[in-house]
Amino acid sequence: MIYGATGFTGTLIAEEAVRRGHRPILAGRNVKKLQALGERLGLAWQAFSLEDVGAVFEAAESIDLVLNAAGPFTKTCEPLMDACLAGKSHYLDISNEIPVLHAAQARHRMAEENGVSIIPGVGFGTVASNCLARHVCDQITEPVSLEIILSPYVAQRSAGAARSTLETIAHGGYVRKEGKLVSTPFGSGAKRMRIASAWHTLLPVPTGDLEAAYMATGIPDITVYMVSALNPILARSLLPLVQKILSWEALRQKLARWLDARPTSSKPVNANRRSWIWARAADRHGKMFEARLETGDGYEFTALASIQAIEQVMRQQPIGIHSPATAFGADFVLRIDGVRRNGGVDQSEKGL
Repeated sequence: MIYGATGFTGTLIAEEAVRRGHRPILAGRNVKKLQALGERLGLAWQAFSLEDVGAVFEAAESIDLVLNAAGPFTKTCEPLMDACLAGKSHYLDISNEIPVLHAAQARHRMAEENGVSIIPGVGFGTVASNCLARHVCDQITEPVSLEIILSPYVAQRSAGAARSTLETIAHGGYVRKEGKLVSTPFGSGAKRMRIASAWHTLLPVPTGDLEAAYMATGIPDITVYMVSALNPILARSLLPLVQKILSWEALRQKLARWLDARPTSSKPVNANRRSWIWARAADRHGKMFEARLETGDGYEFTALASIQAIEQVMRQQPIGIHSPATAFGADFVLRIDGVRRNGGVDQSEKGL
């Protein structure tokens, strides 16, 4: 079952599922949209709200796996996780939010007892960043620090992704120090850094990549950055104010309703534009290894990765709570069409 199937990303996932020969049940709240999509794709559908606990549990009892594509996932993950645990169904989602990983971890024992897997973050960029983080850490003996940089390219901007971004900013920034998440004002730690032949402004971001990377590597010090157009000084001074404003729940709800009313912005996918992810692991003696991963459009990647993750779960039947790399391995991302990973650079040999 794909819950949130009529959203922008959910529809792409449903189309990819059909292309690969699957017959998922489409689910969500909007009857008219579900009926239209079901008729177009030739798929069965069910309409129910996640607030209707009985309907959610009943739906999960009759299927093998739920893919949650309905954001913000901080609001939708727990009802579906609990229903899947009760119905002994696998749960996957395309989230990239720290609280979702924490909600999954809190259910680890129950998932093991019921023989199911809970795997948040099977879309972009968690799959890409998680697999790359595991790859670079595998090249270093006893790594102690990890940096990840995300530079996504998308031709479309969905309302669901924007709502999730509002929730993320409102809760402020995080980095991982000595194995613990440390709260920071959003925007603090912004800096300039040269990657390959170009300089970029990097903004520490509290995305799910941060928690998923810890699950995949166990490294105590981790920072995840996003490439930003802001000047670092402006980011450090302006973004804490933005966080404070968005901390008002009523304002976030108004913005979310405004986003829902707007049509999804769209333009043709530019084949020459690429998303990229960079990661570097280091040990306590200064030995470092870095690598870079390139993908295409972020939404297209999510559709491809999520369906292949479902196929892997149904074949391998992993049990318990996993990140993408712990469930499928560091090379899983290389099975996604259009993905390239460089050979990596041992920076200690270059004297950097």
